[in-house]
Amino acid sequence: MYAKMKQLFSDSAAIGMALMGNKIVAMLLFLVFAHYLKDPQYADWDMTNTVAMIVTYLCVMGTDSAFAYYFYEAKDEQDRRGYFTAAVFMPFFISLLFLGVTWMIGSPAATLLYKNADGYQHLLLLAMLTVVANVVIQQILAYARFARQMKIFMVGTMAFVIGSNLISVGFVLQGKGVVGIFYGQAIAQTIVALLLLGYFRKHLTRHVTRTHVMNLIRYGLPLLPTLLTFWVMNGVSRPMIYHLYSPEEASIYGVAARFASMIALLTASFQLAWRPFALSIKERGDAARIYSVIARGFLVVGTLLILLLTFIIHPLILIVKEDYGPGAYLVWMIAFGVIMNTMHLIVGVGLLIDKQTKAISKTFLMAAVLFFIGNVVLVPWWGAWGTGVMTVASYLYVFFAIYRKGQRAYPVNFRFRSMGIYLIIYLTVMSVISWSQVNHLPGLWMEYLVATFLLIASVFASGLFHMDSIRFIRQRLPRLVFPR
Repeated sequence: MYAKMKQLFSDSAAIGMALMGNKIVAMLLFLVFAHYLKDPQYADWDMTNTVAMIVTYLCVMGTDSAFAYYFYEAKDEQDRRGYFTAAVFMPFFISLLFLGVTWMIGSPAATLLYKNADGYQHLLLLAMLTVVANVVIQQILAYARFARQMKIFMVGTMAFVIGSNLISVGFVLQGKGVVGIFYGQAIAQTIVALLLLGYFRKHLTRHVTRTHVMNLIRYGLPLLPTLLTFWVMNGVSRPMIYHLYSPEEASIYGVAARFASMIALLTASFQLAWRPFALSIKERGDAARIYSVIARGFLVVGTLLILLLTFIIHPLILIVKEDYGPGAYLVWMIAFGVIMNTMHLIVGVGLLIDKQTKAISKTFLMAAVLFFIGNVVLVPWWGAWGTGVMTVASYLYVFFAIYRKGQRAYPVNFRFRSMGIYLIIYLTVMSVISWSQVNHLPGLWMEYLVATFLLIASVFASGLFHMDSIRFIRQRLPRLVFPR
C-alpha cells in the first residue's frame, strides 16, 4: 500500500510543480490584466473564457477520461496507439465544426452575449481558435501523463499556459483589451499544439478502428454531462450575476474565483494523477484501504488549506484593486466547491471502475438544476453571495449522492459518518469566520487560532483519523516528500 501511495504522491507532486509554475505566472499576469482592463471588460474576458471552456468539454466529450481507462485496458502497444490517435483527432474535428459555426454566427452572438459588443465582432471566433489548439494539447499531454513522461508533461503544460499569457500581455499593453488576450492565446497555443504533434508523431497511427472510437464514446459520452455541468455551474454564475445583479458584482465574483483557483494547485494535480492511479490498482487486495486513506487525507488537507487561505486572502485581493475587496469573503465557498468536486472522484471510484459513468452524470445534472434554481432565487437579492451559498449546497449534494451510488458498485469504508461530522463542524467554523470578517470584528487573529485548533481537534474527535495516524505520518511523510 505504501509503495502505491508513494507513486500517487510523486505523480501528483510532479504535476503540481508544473501547475504551480503556471499558476504563479498566470496570477502575476492576471494582476496586469486586472489593472489594464476596466470592470466590464474583465467580466467580458471572464465570460468568454467560460464559453471557451464549455466548448472544449463539448469537443472532448469525456474521451480524456475514457482514454485513461483504455490506456491500461489496451491489448498491446498498437492497440494503445489506436486509442491515442482517436482521442486526439476526434475532439480536433469536432472543434473544427464549432469553429465553422462561430465563423458564421460569431458577430450576432457577441451582440447578445455582451452588454457592449463594440470591437468584439471576432472575439468568439478567436476563442474557438484557442479551443482547436487546446483539445489537441490536452489529449497529448494526457498521454504523456499516463505514460509517466513527466518531464514532457511539465514542459508542455508550462509552455501552454505561460506562453499564452506572456504573448497576451503584449497585446494588452498595446491597448488591444480583451481581444488582445485571445490573440495571444490563439498564437501561443497553436504553436504548442504543433510542437507536441511533431514530438509524439511516432505514437500516432493510421490503424484506428471503429472499436477504438466507439469504446471511447461509450465510456466518455455519459461523463459529458458531468464535465459540462461542472463548468456550467461555474460558468452560468458569471452571466447570471452580470445580468441579474450588475457587471461590477460579476467582476468581484470573477476575481474571487481566480483567487479560489489557488486551491486548484492541490486539486488539479491530484485529479490528473488520481484516475490512472485508481484504475491501475483496482485489482489489488488492499485497493479499498488505499482509496479510504486517500479520501480522508485529501478532505482534511484540502479543507485546512482553504482555512489558511481565508486568513490571508483579503489583503491579497486588495493588491489587485480595492473595489474587489468584498470578493475575499466568497473565496472559501468557491474553493470548497473545488475540493468537493475532486472528492466525488474518490468516493465514487467504484462507478469509474465498474464503468457506471451514467450514474455520475445524473447526479451532476440534478446538482446543476439545484444550482440554477438557487441562483435565480438568490442572486437578485444577494448578488455573488447567493452564488457562493449555492456552490456549497450543490457540491455537498454531489458528494453525498455519488458516495451512495459508489458504495453499491464497490463498497469502501470511507468512515463516512466521521466525514459528515467533520464537514458540519468545518462549515460552521467557516461561516462564523466569514461573518466576523464582513463585520470587521476586532481580534480576528485570536479567532483564527481557535478555528485552527478546533478543526484539527475535530479530525480526531470525529473519528476521521485516530491519534496513531500522527505516528504513521511522522514516519512516512519525510520519505514521501524526500524519496531517496
